[in-house]
Amino acid sequence: MSKHHDLTASYGESLVTCEHQFEASYYYHQVREQCMNRIHEISKAVDEFTVDFTDESLKILELLYYDLEDSNCFDYFSMTKEEFEECMGVYFGEMVTSTIDEARWVVKEYPLMENKYVTGIEKGNLSLMFPHGFFNHKERHPECVFALYHLYKQLQK
Repeated sequence: MSKHHDLTASYGESLVTCEHQFEASYYYHQVREQCMNRIHEISKAVDEFTVDFTDESLKILELLYYDLEDSNCFDYFSMTKEEFEECMGVYFGEMVTSTIDEARWVVKEYPLMENKYVTGIEKGNLSLMFPHGFFNHKERHPECVFALYHLYKQLQK
């Protein structure tokens, strides 16, 4: 078995299992609602962060993530690192879909496994799927603190 197959299989196993597209869409809608509720709670605790879908709010949320990661203090918000990364991904997606014309949330079946679904955003021919938010964000972007902001700017083009 190839290393690539192992990665795609383990990724597929981590995805939500649903019998139908509707069930997966409902599941991810609920996740987005829960995450946005948590994002609003974070904004109440962090004076500098306002849920207003501006470039600045995205930068502040990402800076907060790096601060929490460096100090290992995600429990301050009664969250795990993975939960915060998921909420950060939802905020990013909500920001994109509310501020960029023709951008929208999508739920699609994972093509390599039956009944496994992913979610993300789509604009024209571009799809960015992130069913677990921005999982291991710091490890993937150690030198680029504003990776989400730069990604957002690319989507605006």
